[in-house]
Amino acid sequence: MAFSTQKGGVGKSTFTMLMASILHYRMGYNVAVIDCDYPQHSLALQRERDLKTVMQNEIYKRLALKQFTSINKKYTQLSNAKPKKQWIK
Repeated sequence: MAFSTQKGGVGKSTFTMLMASILHYRMGYNVAVIDCDYPQHSLALQRERDLKTVMQNEIYKRLALKQFTSINKKYTQLSNAKPKKQWIK
């Protein structure tokens, strides 16, 4: 699946992570998300913020551990795509 539009601020990143989460955690599919939003990489930044928030709070740490052990699934795979230099203007 791919979600794309040139318009910013319409929820592409949010919708992408929601769909990936539903497919991965609820439906049991192995999902890989590729963030092609160069150079912002909004999904990667969102994941970093989420991880930082969880790691700084003991309650969130326990909840995350409980969630991932109860569903026996790892975090959704996320990679950043970077265009070749000749494609960047």
